[in-house]
Amino acid sequence: MVERWQHYKERWRYYVRVITLIGFVVIAVILGRAIYQAYDLYRDKVSFTPAKAVGAYFGALAEGDYEEVYRLTDKENLTDIYGRDVTRGEFMEQLEDVTGGHSLPLEAMEIEKLFETREERYFQVLLTFSVGGRSRQSRLLVEVRRKEDSWVVTYPFAIVL
Repeated sequence: MVERWQHYKERWRYYVRVITLIGFVVIAVILGRAIYQAYDLYRDKVSFTPAKAVGAYFGALAEGDYEEVYRLTDKENLTDIYGRDVTRGEFMEQLEDVTGGHSLPLEAMEIEKLFETREERYFQVLLTFSVGGRSRQSRLLVEVRRKEDSWVVTYPFAIVL
């Protein structure tokens, strides 16, 4: 009879060890996820944020820095309206056509976050620039995605509101 109880006692010890181990694994996973989310939040607040990416994108476009605009563009979505991939050269030509080959007289830029998904952020950008002595405004809807450790603007991005 004692041996039988000893057997049950050993079996219970085994089950308790397994449950304890599973508990530690679950706690470690939860803790790891919480640490990652805190790091992700910190990285979005302190480092190159989506709003900063949008500001840098349009700032570079206004200054005529097409290399920076290209660097901040999501290459996977770099297509024309027919879905054909746009080459780097075609992209630069399109930028020159949009800007007339010179820097834009950007007076102000307002960036308003509209909403976000897990990987994308959507912004409304209000650009104010001077053309012929008159102030003009343009509203754009911009999608920004995380690619590796940076934020890039998808292309084509603009919908005039």
